[in-house]
Amino acid sequence: MRRIREILAVFATLTTMLAVGFASPAMAAQGTPVASAETITISGAVVTPLTLSVDDLKTYPTETIDVTYTAGGDPQEHSFTGTPLLSVLEAAEFDVPEDAHNPLLSTYIVVVAKDGYQVVLSGGEMDPAFGDQPVYLAWEQDGEPLSGDDGTVRLVVPGDTKGGRYVSGIVSIEVKMLEPVAQ
Repeated sequence: MRRIREILAVFATLTTMLAVGFASPAMAAQGTPVASAETITISGAVVTPLTLSVDDLKTYPTETIDVTYTAGGDPQEHSFTGTPLLSVLEAAEFDVPEDAHNPLLSTYIVVVAKDGYQVVLSGGEMDPAFGDQPVYLAWEQDGEPLSGDDGTVRLVVPGDTKGGRYVSGIVSIEVKMLEPVAQ
């Protein structure tokens, strides 16, 4: 059954690649599919891959948070409205073995922007039983919708003191699992 899900995930990725193309020749060489600037694909180690618009994200629990961080050496203070990333990932349902012990501790998430910028989050840092540091997919900053070069969705990591993981223009989020170690 897991193999069938893997094949379906590959098929979904290929379909996305054919439908929307690649963001750049460099990304095409890497084989990284990219959604349009208006949607985000959730793929990888999930039971149900998703393609979500801002309107879709607004159907999840919504929060407004105030954050302070530095970007380019300058202090930033903003209010963001969005949904916890973990809520979206749980809706896609993590594809983990039934006997997995603390599965989020061996999970990592790759977030890709439309310009190819990538960051990694660990499942353990978001897991309420461990790091308990919520991360958000925001569609508003300071009461205004995100748009233009910043795209329509931005990753917000309130626990970070620097803005390097505040990814603008998110197009894909891929859930990955560490490979089991042979004993």
